[in-house]
Amino acid sequence: MNNMWPAGLKLNSLIPLTQLPMELQSLARGAIDAHRKAYCPYSNFAVGAALLHNDLRITTGCNYENCVLKSCCAELCAIVKSNSEGLRKATAVAIYGRSKTLNVKSLPPPDTLTPPCGVCRQSLVEVADLSNNYESFLVVLVSLDMQHAKVLKLCDLMPLKFGPSDIGINVSQLQEQVEADEEISKEK
Repeated sequence: MNNMWPAGLKLNSLIPLTQLPMELQSLARGAIDAHRKAYCPYSNFAVGAALLHNDLRITTGCNYENCVLKSCCAELCAIVKSNSEGLRKATAVAIYGRSKTLNVKSLPPPDTLTPPCGVCRQSLVEVADLSNNYESFLVVLVSLDMQHAKVLKLCDLMPLKFGPSDIGINVSQLQEQVEADEEISKEK
């Protein structure tokens, strides 16, 4: 896996949040908190996402809808927000979603999860490729009851990825150029 994650981290099983490493617990809480800020008057389905960066900072995002039904997913919101802050590399994402209109009698099972959509999976592949950690990038799906999570590797969610290298782009070189340009700007 990744040197950052303990070898005994249980993948692909629903486990209590308290059994996750502290960084992933914080990430899960970030996604839960972010979902409360979602603007979703059309679907009434609120989603929060949180990205864990290499330096352990967390960037959150929530879904945002509009009347022509072109919405911005929480994961993409977190990625774009991170990018605008100069944080392009990450090691994990946590996602939490739930309907705002659920009543107690019709609640889905407490272990219900909200996985990323196809567009968000592709966007996460881009982040993982840029971070050089596609094989170890983690996706933490927080359960409806906010007490459990399933941790997966992104490569298991997107086993046949289409990435920048498929069109002849080396994003690592692009990132190095961006960092070099930033250093030049600081010197001026």
